[in-house]
Amino acid sequence: MFAAWIWQWKNDHPAIVDVVWSYLTAGLAVGWILLEVEASWTRKILVALPIALWGLRLGFHLHTRLKRDGSDGRYNAMSTAMGNWKPIGYFFFYQFQALGAFFLALSPYTALTGDPDDVRLIDGLALVLWVGAFFGESISDHQLSVFRMNPANKAKACDHGFWKYSRHPNYFFEWLLWIVWLMMAFGSSTWWISLVAALTMLILVTKITGIPYVEDQSIRSRGDAYIQYQKRTSPFIPWFPKFDS
Repeated sequence: MFAAWIWQWKNDHPAIVDVVWSYLTAGLAVGWILLEVEASWTRKILVALPIALWGLRLGFHLHTRLKRDGSDGRYNAMSTAMGNWKPIGYFFFYQFQALGAFFLALSPYTALTGDPDDVRLIDGLALVLWVGAFFGESISDHQLSVFRMNPANKAKACDHGFWKYSRHPNYFFEWLLWIVWLMMAFGSSTWWISLVAALTMLILVTKITGIPYVEDQSIRSRGDAYIQYQKRTSPFIPWFPKFDS
């Protein structure tokens, strides 16, 4: 993260931290999993492959979005708030992201020790959930990207596909991916690490770094269209929209 901070300092592109965070979290988890000597290779692949695919997809998506949009409104607001303290402010922010990646990477590693020598029914159920959540998040991101690429939608709120049932389906499916590691960690003495990781991710996306920033920015850019969208659409968990009778 120190190298990433140096790069953003020179290029004034702080949003790159999200891309680095995705690859770093997955890389740490996969590295620890492959180095674990007490687990079978079947178990290692079972846990390492999903987290690797998650990191690669998310990092690629975020990098593609940055190349297309050029900036991220969340970091523009942070830069303005930091003022002259921006270099040191982002230094500590980047290092905090590194600590977060370290902690969250423990969750898949804990899943490895749920039963290091076997594949259980709960692991199969977890993989089914992972497939649904992985493709759900991928489709949600794609639906939003297609919507935003249409100039006619600039002042509109995306309410197509999954976005008709949740204002943030991508965040919802992202959170479900962390429930997968909790399920796989069942039976491990350190299962609570995966529980804390899942709860931490839930709090982050719903209360701190995710939904609050996105909604505030959407209201500023889309005005009443987004306010009406808020009134009829579930904020997080997908549900049927509310319409005036």
